[in-house]
Amino acid sequence: MKFTELAESGLGIEKDEIATLFEPFVERHVTGRDEAWDDEIARRERKIRKKSRRRRWFGFLKGARRTRDTVLEEYSRSWGPDNYRDYDLGGRRVRMTPWVWGDQRMIASDVGGTRFRQLLLIRVIERLRPRRVLEVGCGNGINLILLASYFPEIEFCGVELTEAGFAAPKALQAESELPGWIADYAPLGVKDRQAFKRIDFRQGDAAELPFADGSFDLVYSVLALEQMELIRERALGEMARVSTDATFMFEPFREVNDEGWPARYVYARNYFRGRIEDLPALGLKPEFAIRDFPQEIHLRAAAVLARKPGAAGAGR
Repeated sequence: MKFTELAESGLGIEKDEIATLFEPFVERHVTGRDEAWDDEIARRERKIRKKSRRRRWFGFLKGARRTRDTVLEEYSRSWGPDNYRDYDLGGRRVRMTPWVWGDQRMIASDVGGTRFRQLLLIRVIERLRPRRVLEVGCGNGINLILLASYFPEIEFCGVELTEAGFAAPKALQAESELPGWIADYAPLGVKDRQAFKRIDFRQGDAAELPFADGSFDLVYSVLALEQMELIRERALGEMARVSTDATFMFEPFREVNDEGWPARYVYARNYFRGRIEDLPALGLKPEFAIRDFPQEIHLRAAAVLARKPGAAGAGR
C-alpha cells in the first residue's frame, strides 16, 4: 500500500496544526544524547522481550491471548466519569510515553494523540458529508462528544463493549451542557454545547453490531480494532456491512508495524495485525492511507479512508 503524505491527502491539514494541538500534552522534547530517554526505551524493550518470550512459550494458554475477557478486564479499569478530566488543558498529564514524529522525539500523553486525531476525523466528515455516523469501540465517547458538538446536524452513534465505557458518557449526558474544559480541548471549538446529549450510545460487540445493513453513511474506529485481533475479519466485515459508503480507521495496520520493535510489540500484546492491502477482500477499497503524524514509538498507526465499491457517496 502506498502511503499518502498528509499535505497531499486533500484534508487540508497542515503539520503546524497538528503540532499546535499536540504541544500542550508534550512533557518535554528530547534533543541530542538523552540518558533518561535511552533508559526509558530500554526499559520498555525489556518488557516487550519478556512478553514476547512468554507468548512464544505459553501462547497456547488462554491467559496469553488477547481475548474478549482480557479486553473487558483491562478497559473496564480505564473508563470512568473522572477520566474526562484528563482532557483539561490545564490539568494533570497522564499516560506519558515516548513519541516520535519525523526526527522529533518527545515524552507525551496519548491524550494529545486523541486531540490531533479529532482534527483528522473532522476533516474526513467535512469531505464525506455523512448524515449518520457510527464509532465502533467508542470507549468513553470522547471522539463522539467532540464531533457532535462541532457537527450538531449529524446523527452520531457509538458502540462500546465495556459497561464502564458505556456508563461514562451516559452519565456525562445528564449534565446541563458540555463542560468547559472539554469544549476548550476541542481542536476547532464547539458549535453546540447541547448536541452531545443526543448521541446514541449502545453497549455491544464489534463482531455483532446491533444495526441493519447500511445503517450509517460513515463508520469509523480509533485504536479500537487494535484490541480485536481474534475477531479481526468479523469486526471489519461488520463495519463494512452497516456502512452505505465509507469507513475511516485509525489503527495499527501491519504495514506500519511490520518490523523492529513495533512488530515485536504487536506480537507480544497480540494486537491487530490486519493489512490495508487486505481490505478490498472485505468489501472496502482504500482511498488513502496516512502515517506522517506523531506516533508512539513502539506502536504505530495509519489513518485509512476506505469506500465500498459502487457506493453513490453518503449525503451527496
